[in-house]
Amino acid sequence: MPILKVFKRKLKRVGPVMVEGGLIKRTQVATRQAKQWVDRTIGYEARRILSRKQKIRPKQVMFITFQHEYTCNPRYICEALLRAGADVDIYWAVEDPLFSRDLPDRANVHAVKINSYEYFEAAMSSRVIVINSLLGDKFYPFPVKKGQVVIETWHGSLGIKRFDLAHYNTNVSWPEAAKRTGELTSFCISNSSFEDDVFRETFWKNTRILHAGHARNDIFFDTYQEERKCWKEKFLKENGLEEKVKLALYAPTFRDDHNFAVYDLQADRILDALEKRFGGEWRLLLRYHDNDKKTESGLNNVKSGRVIDVTSLPDIQELLSFVDAGITDYSSWIYDFILGGKPGFIYARDIELYNNERGFYFTLEESPFPVAKNNDEMEENILKFDDARYRAEVKKFLEDKGCIDDGHAGERVASLITRITQKKPVVR
Repeated sequence: MPILKVFKRKLKRVGPVMVEGGLIKRTQVATRQAKQWVDRTIGYEARRILSRKQKIRPKQVMFITFQHEYTCNPRYICEALLRAGADVDIYWAVEDPLFSRDLPDRANVHAVKINSYEYFEAAMSSRVIVINSLLGDKFYPFPVKKGQVVIETWHGSLGIKRFDLAHYNTNVSWPEAAKRTGELTSFCISNSSFEDDVFRETFWKNTRILHAGHARNDIFFDTYQEERKCWKEKFLKENGLEEKVKLALYAPTFRDDHNFAVYDLQADRILDALEKRFGGEWRLLLRYHDNDKKTESGLNNVKSGRVIDVTSLPDIQELLSFVDAGITDYSSWIYDFILGGKPGFIYARDIELYNNERGFYFTLEESPFPVAKNNDEMEENILKFDDARYRAEVKKFLEDKGCIDDGHAGERVASLITRITQKKPVVR
């Protein structure tokens, strides 16, 4: 199909895209989608030809995250492999190999630029490919050959946001990539009976599920006791903060229309409430979703001299391991955070709208968190926070969801990878 016809067809399908301050031109969106179409046809065929020439290297493991960073479950699985001294050659897909933060300085760990020739070469020759999202959504698809094993670790867990096709239809490339990923995945890594059901009801209906837990949540247990201490000391030093300062993290999820008006948490008011209820001096760490990174710098509604923007930090788990309180709307990180026993709060102005557009797996009232729809309610929830009640509700929530996280998930998945690369039988 000629590219001009593709562009015209895409332009007709794209409606106005709202952002704070005006419209993104429909032509920009249509142009991007037309380029994606070209790559997914002509580009994919070229990669298919390249794939034929690539032999699978039995001990090679490829890690790919949608953030294009050393982060999330793949990071902690990689660390478990290195701690175990596994005989593997590791490749990491990153945005910029020259400035890849925190990537282990090991002879068997290599960084490749996402969507580069080296990236596709490494991906198509790896025995094991570990991902935390989709194959071919934010990065371009490549052929997965017979003999390659794809391990899906996902980036959510006990989260409330639905992501089945019926409730996630705003990203035109997402459904295609989701279906393809489900068909190519060899193992899904689950941390709960709740997540088992999510996998089965979406795109992994017949994929083998390994009940290992989520490696990124190992940080809340003794496995990462020393690392937690070092991460906090480093953060306080880099930001000129004394050890006695307490930290609250505000990290909302993204909106498909990039509407930053919903992020209107009144920082000073909330910090005053935290100081009154819990004592001490507090700072608010502000972190926008990865999908909002390109937009947030000019549209930041949360402003105060007591706010520290941590959006650019690659791994939220490090923050979760040492902050003293957490605030979000619908982001799944809060359901990881409760494993550390710290207070968590929901601040969400657009619950009904978000539920209608995206959908929830359960109501916010079923979560253990106090829910606020405005700053008045948020302040009140902090001042009246009942620690004993909260801990009881957290315990019940984790039990009801069948959560199995225990600090050893990384070891279990690393063991699976090692057995695959050594061509040993895989035990469930």
